[in-house]
Amino acid sequence: MHPLPRTNDEWLDLEQQYYMRHPLRTAPMVPERGEGLYMWDVEGNRYIDFQSGQLCVVLGHSHPRYVEAVCEQARTLMQTGTAFSVPSQILLAKKIAELMPDPLQKSIFACTGSESNEIALRLAKVYTGRFEVVSLTHGYHGQTYGSYSISGYGGAFRDGYGPGVPGVTFIPEANCYRCPLDHHYPECGIACAKYAEYVLDTTTSGKPAALFFEPLMSAGGMLVPAVEWVREIRRICTERGILMVADEALTGFGRTGKWFAFEHFGIVPDIVTQSKGLGGAVPLCAVTTSAEIADRAMERGFMTFSSHSGDPLLCAAGLANIEIIEQEGLVENARVVGDHLKAGLWRLQEQYDIVGDVRGLGLCLGLEIVTDPKSKTPFGAGVITISKYCFDHGLWLAGVGLPRKGDNQQDTVLRSFQPNIIRLMPPITLTIQQADEALEIIEGGIKAAQDEAPRPSAVSIQAAS
Repeated sequence: MHPLPRTNDEWLDLEQQYYMRHPLRTAPMVPERGEGLYMWDVEGNRYIDFQSGQLCVVLGHSHPRYVEAVCEQARTLMQTGTAFSVPSQILLAKKIAELMPDPLQKSIFACTGSESNEIALRLAKVYTGRFEVVSLTHGYHGQTYGSYSISGYGGAFRDGYGPGVPGVTFIPEANCYRCPLDHHYPECGIACAKYAEYVLDTTTSGKPAALFFEPLMSAGGMLVPAVEWVREIRRICTERGILMVADEALTGFGRTGKWFAFEHFGIVPDIVTQSKGLGGAVPLCAVTTSAEIADRAMERGFMTFSSHSGDPLLCAAGLANIEIIEQEGLVENARVVGDHLKAGLWRLQEQYDIVGDVRGLGLCLGLEIVTDPKSKTPFGAGVITISKYCFDHGLWLAGVGLPRKGDNQQDTVLRSFQPNIIRLMPPITLTIQQADEALEIIEGGIKAAQDEAPRPSAVSIQAAS
């Protein structure tokens, strides 16, 4: 038997022979272990993980109490299947109901965010007896057929896959930094919500089954909608009997400084889909709705199942994850440390022209990198410089590609996902001191990118203003 590889390059060369390395698999290092905020590659190099795994390990890597809960359940019972109800599944559903506002009460479990949105699609259609669905441009809801169909991306995201499911209508996202209607908030009077209502009434029956939205759009550019927009969309849904579905895959379970991001807007959705931070590290998702919707849908024949729906191991991990968040006060920590980190980013925005915008909630933050503040021209090359600098100095950023030389396919795919946005989503255990350490590295990367930024011409500045 040949000895195992010992370096990052050797492991990646071996992977090339046996694994379908897709365009978003961009990391130039191979992680071997993690502890809290940090992870180490196979060569022993340490990195601050500002991606939280893939935005899942909200407690950080290998939290001791979480690991012990997983091991204890693994020693007891790991998998049962759809036919059984098990204690951890029931207790997890009860705990989620306690965290959710009324009337959200009943949950069902599966493994991935894509699955949760597939389940929500089926639930909404059976409950309403309708098939049309509304979603947002630049919204992301998953990779399965239905969730992919309601994700608002074109280009490489759709090229070659044929048509999605019928009956999907897209409305514009609420992007106050780059308004798709070329308005300015708050003078706009939430024109995008008014246009959304116009699109809905002129391109659908007027009464779709559901409207899917992310309270904070991550892949769409870390966009936080105006409170008025969310409340107006809630009104539109209520008046037409449309089920409002909040996709909290990324934002649920404390990351935004509240248990769920929709709480920032003073509304209650009809259905909430959850994944990523729910499991803490294991593949676990949930769909939560009211007893009225759940029971009526069941009466009308709603059914969904999978081999690992509600498995004791997965649900025990999710329950332990939530209990640790509660007992260690991590929702409040995400708010306090998130405010500190955001204040540091605002200081960088004041000092460096290429930081066009700082936005987000809690420890779910983003930087929009531009060539200059007047033209707001996206500066994707600057993001690559910043991410490369941060990587070289031991900081791994979320959703940032470090392109492989000559990989045209990767470049095409990355261009579909807001390539001038830097996402900062560390574990919600982050401390003030760790945030400051990361800020110092990020500033070094911004300085390097600022020096490379093309200087705007007088003509372009005049035209932008």
